[in-house]
Formats: sequence, C-alpha cells, structure tokens
Amino acid sequence: MKTYDVAVIGGSVAGLQAALTLGRARRRVLLFDDGDPRNRTADHVHNYLGAENPSPTDLLATGHHQLEQYDVEVRDTRVDEVAVDGDGFAVGSDRVRAVVLATGLRDELPDVPGVAKSWGRLVVACPHCHGWEVRDQPLVQLGMRGLPDRSVARALLLSRWSSDVILCTDGDELTDEQLTKLGKAGVQVRTERVEAVHPGDDQVRVLLTTGEALLPRALFVVVRQHQQSDLAERLGCEIVDGAVSVDGGGRTTVPGVYAVGTTAVPALFAIGAAGHASTTAVALHADLLEQEL
Repeated sequence: MKTYDVAVIGGSVAGLQAALTLGRARRRVLLFDDGDPRNRTADHVHNYLGAENPSPTDLLATGHHQLEQYDVEVRDTRVDEVAVDGDGFAVGSDRVRAVVLATGLRDELPDVPGVAKSWGRLVVACPHCHGWEVRDQPLVQLGMRGLPDRSVARALLLSRWSSDVILCTDGDELTDEQLTKLGKAGVQVRTERVEAVHPGDDQVRVLLTTGEALLPRALFVVVRQHQQSDLAERLGCEIVDGAVSVDGGGRTTVPGVYAVGTTAVPALFAIGAAGHASTTAVALHADLLEQEL
C-alpha cells in the first residue's frame, strides 16, 4: 500500500487546480481522472481569463501538462469507493491522509426530444458562458416544466444579450406579475408545449405542438443539477440542496474530506471552480501542516 498526502477525485478544472496547488506546496498527490468531464460536449470554454476560448479537451490537456513537474500521480480511472482507514482514508490499494472531492455535477435537461443532440453547441444553459457569441441575434429560452420561476429568471437574464428573446414555457402558465416583468424586458412568451428541437449548422428549429417553428440562433435551456457521484453521501458528508456543505476552506462535515468547485458550489463557472479549488487546497495544506507540527 502506497501512502500519499492527498487523493483528488475528479480531473476537470477544479480537480486539476487542486492538484496543481497542492503539488506546488510539495504535497504528494494522487489524482483520479475518469476522462468524462461535465462540459465534454461543449465546443469551447468561454469567460476564462488567460485562456482564449479553448475546447474543454485542450484546456484540461494543458492542466495535465502543468502537473508533470510536480509530485502528482495521475490515475485514469473512476473512484467508486473511499473507506476511512484509521486517521486517513483508503482509496483502492492506496492510503491517503485527506480526500478532495472534485466529482462535479451532471445536468438534467428538459424532457424535449432533440435537446440532448446538440447540448453544449447550439443548446446551452448559461448566458454568461455563451451569450456573447450569439449577442443581438434571435434566441429562445426553453423552460423546464414545473419550474416557471427559474424559467422566467433565465429569460430575463438572457434579455441583456439580445432584444429578440422568446421564452417557451413548455406548457407552464405564468402569473400576471411574471408576464409584466417579461414584457418590460422585451421578452415574448409562448406557453405551448414544445414538441421537438432540431439543431442545424447555425440555428435551432424549435417545433411547437401547434405546428409553428421558431428559428433561434441558439437555444438556452433550464437544467436541474445533481451530484455526479455519491461518494460524499456515502462518506457521511452533509448535503444541502444538492451541494456538499463546506466551510470557507472547502472542509466538509467529515474531517479530512474536502469538496471543491461545483461539487460544493453548483453555480460556479469554470474559472470560479478553479479559484475555489485553489483556495481549498491552500487550506488543506495548512491543515496537514498543523497536524505535522
């Protein structure tokens, strides 16, 4: 059994940044990366200072390259079990003093045929991540049935990128107050059910049950988010509203277990996930040092 200071579980932006910061602190790190990041279907990562719209693959490859000079060992595998082992943890046949959960989230898309087909390209969720590229063009915000408040909030947000925004509620009826706000923002509302979505090369065909088709440049959708792994739950970490509870240093309610990025803060962009991971890694290094002294 080999012994490491830290096991980082998850090799997307947050996991790589945690491993990088810990490696630079001269910690012996074991990084597990199953090669299946949440944003794998996206063409580009936007709104990331210092990286001009790289593909997710290119951004993560750069991160792996940066790790090569440090004491970071990368395992290309998924971790499904972490066991408490004395004052540390066992991950497979290896023993670690602390665990960083960077397993992230998975997105539940609206139950409309065709949405998943172009997810990450012409069908996206976040205006801050993808709105600039389609600014001042016709856009449709597709709500998720049963979540009208979130659908309205997203359409209002999207109206800052284009004056031609249509909110499709997919059957949900809206209140007079919501309709008034949308009207002030210049957002049109269609409450018919959406029959299907047909992505093309440079636009999306949104087919309503009435037979009418909307042709936006891009389709923004409301999503539900879920933890991609149940490791935190099985370790006994507190989970609130789908997020692993952490303090300002990324410490979970289980001593020695930390959570970074969207695992702990679901609303983070990629660059925010990296920042959160770096801050947590600094706190973890200090905690280990305190134990050593």
